Amino acid sequence: MNGILPTGRPEVKPASHITTNALCPPSIHRGDSQAPVGGLQATLVSLIRQIGRFRGSSPAKRVQQGSPVKAGAAATVALTVQTKQDKVRLTKELSHKEHNGLHPVSAQLHDSGRSLRSKSPVSPLSTVNGLSLSRSLSVGNGLNLLGSSLSYNGLGTSEKETMQGLNDRLANYLDKVRSLERSNAELEVRIKQLMLEKSPKGHDIEGMMAQAHAIGQEVRKKTLENARIMLEIDNARLAADDFRVKWETEATLCQSVERDCQALRRAKSDHDQLIASLRGDLDSLKEELYFLKKNHDEEMIALKARLATEQVSVEVDAAQGPDLGAIMAELRVQYEGIARKNKEDAETWYLKKLDAVQSEVKESNEALRCAQSELSERRRFLQALEVELDNLRKQVSVLEGNLGETGHKYSVEMDRLQATLTQLEDELSHLRLDMQRNKTDYEQLLRIKQNLEMEIATYRRLLEGEEMVKETPPPPKKDPEVRTRKIVKVVTQTVINGKVVDESSEVEQIEEKKK
Repeated sequence: MNGILPTGRPEVKPASHITTNALCPPSIHRGDSQAPVGGLQATLVSLIRQIGRFRGSSPAKRVQQGSPVKAGAAATVALTVQTKQDKVRLTKELSHKEHNGLHPVSAQLHDSGRSLRSKSPVSPLSTVNGLSLSRSLSVGNGLNLLGSSLSYNGLGTSEKETMQGLNDRLANYLDKVRSLERSNAELEVRIKQLMLEKSPKGHDIEGMMAQAHAIGQEVRKKTLENARIMLEIDNARLAADDFRVKWETEATLCQSVERDCQALRRAKSDHDQLIASLRGDLDSLKEELYFLKKNHDEEMIALKARLATEQVSVEVDAAQGPDLGAIMAELRVQYEGIARKNKEDAETWYLKKLDAVQSEVKESNEALRCAQSELSERRRFLQALEVELDNLRKQVSVLEGNLGETGHKYSVEMDRLQATLTQLEDELSHLRLDMQRNKTDYEQLLRIKQNLEMEIATYRRLLEGEEMVKETPPPPKKDPEVRTRKIVKVVTQTVINGKVVDESSEVEQIEEKKK
């Protein structure tokens, strides 16, 4: 093996060796029979230096700096644009090279192969599950084979044998390329299988999202139900306040009615006392009238008896005195009229007062009865309101307990769902990182494959006799893509009377791409 180490990797020459022998393949630097080629190399270097002096540039410096591709290009340009005298000198030098056993076309192919070999860097092996893919090894082997064949051609072997050996080696190289392509295809299949095997199984979040959506709907329904219950509680509290105000109003009215009843009772007692006093006065007047009548009757009887016993007929010639009987009868009539009038007036006044008092008592009794009935009704209504208020208070306490329990249960459920969501997001981020890494590995392998194909095409063009090697521009660099992820958490709290009755949180991710 020429130019190949025992390990199968291409031989890497030191920098000083490459700069002094940039135009020769590695196989030329072995053995004593390579001295003519070394003289040819010195002649070419001196020729390039002379052309550089005439052109005002120094391509030889570029040759000494280790850039064989640029040196070959400079030599080609110098050979095409030099003056007639330089062409004559170049023709002599080339004829001298032909006598030394190196064909110009072979030298040009040799320079192209050397430059192509210098362009192919040695890349690290890409390993996937114990399988390695090395494009530098295959290309280095092929180029070393090409350099070896060209060196044998330059050392005096026939062109036919050289081309036959080159074709054999090319066939071996193409077999190696095909085997590498097959291994590359197998690696791609295995990579796809590994990616399919490493794809997340059992992490279908659509079911979880549907369950989370259903739970969210249930949470919203429960929130609406809690709001409705709180509204009913507020309505019940307002109704209780209204009933309390009405009860206070009715209690005030009842107290005023009771005060009026007490005043009426006091007035009734006063009227009863007045009636009793009037009845006493009437009894005393009746007794006085009775005694007056009795005394009058006794006096009349006494007078009649005295007049009957004293029937004396005295005739006097004096003036007749007053008639006492007429006077007494008149007095009796007057006193009887006065007594009758007083009696009638007293009876009339008594009857009037009695009617007035009875009417007042009747009205008072009626008002008292109405007040008592209304008071009893108000008391029954108040008892019903107190019972309803107690029921509402018990219902409010039960609803508050249920609300607290429901809020705690849903807060625990939301925490569990939030933890599940966070875990799923972490798994999703890990999956994205794995996919990105697999994508990067796949792109790297694809670039390696493309580079191998381009080098194979270049090698084929070199074998077909092309003189110039077109440099493949490097692939354009992709601008790094910066992704910014923002996590927005919205916490919604429902506060009623200074108490948190409901709390919900929503997490939203926003990704921004910047180039």
